[in-house]
Amino acid sequence: MPKPSGLLRKRQSDINAWRQAEKDTTIQYMVDTMEITLNDPDVMGKGVLGEVRLEKVIRAWSKCYDEYYGALSKGPESDYIQEKLDQRLRRIFKKKKLPTFQERYPWIKEQKY
Repeated sequence: MPKPSGLLRKRQSDINAWRQAEKDTTIQYMVDTMEITLNDPDVMGKGVLGEVRLEKVIRAWSKCYDEYYGALSKGPESDYIQEKLDQRLRRIFKKKKLPTFQERYPWIKEQKY
């Protein structure tokens, strides 16, 4: 297979940069809106989270995000990480039937062996 031309490599580099910018922007927006929600007394009652607790939650959320992010990739362990994610959610939502990973993420191709 021939090597991609310089133009194709540049285009792929541009696409990758755009994807990273889109991901970073989406994450920041999710964090901003979650912080507002967790600080809203209409939602949280008297248990609103202030600055210190919000920072602690965001640090922990970031760690959790990184821990399970492989579930979204095509890596060799993606199906294992998907199952670990589902197991963790099932422990939280015991009374509610949790949709499967494939039902929640229909655009992620199921790993076949």
